[in-house]
Amino acid sequence: MGNIICFNENTPVDDWICMSNMATDVFINVLLLSGSVLAETVEEKQLIVWLAEKDQKFAGLGTVGFDIVEMPWKKETFSNDKIFLLNVIKAAENKLGWEKLDYMPEFILPNLQKFRKHIEKMTEEDIDNNAISEWLNAAERNDPVNCGFPHCKKHDTLLTFLGCQICNSKT
Repeated sequence: MGNIICFNENTPVDDWICMSNMATDVFINVLLLSGSVLAETVEEKQLIVWLAEKDQKFAGLGTVGFDIVEMPWKKETFSNDKIFLLNVIKAAENKLGWEKLDYMPEFILPNLQKFRKHIEKMTEEDIDNNAISEWLNAAERNDPVNCGFPHCKKHDTLLTFLGCQICNSKT
């Protein structure tokens, strides 16, 4: 069992990003590391926390695949957020933050390249208008997205209501 990341439900099979459970954890970890360094705005932090919530330790193995259009995009900040996410991917490809891992996951680079291609084709018209409000409405009052976006003391990554995705993937 593994996870699939697509642009949307109509994505041709050849364009799917198919990853094992371990590869998915690594994929999220490297995006979380670079994204936590680069995120400045609330919207940027929300995108990274949303990705970090794809934590299989709690959600279950093979259950954290997603469509790019399901991410918490906002029409008002979309252009800047898209640029931000492309910069996060580029920074992950350049190994930003990898020194905090106890492994070197070069094998994930082709998946990051495919992810970049999906993000590049995202337009404002593709945004699921309900995605961000549904996600934020489901957040508890003490959820990190409602409490100033705290960071993990060990990895300096943005925390989710599940804790640190990198710490969780080690246990």
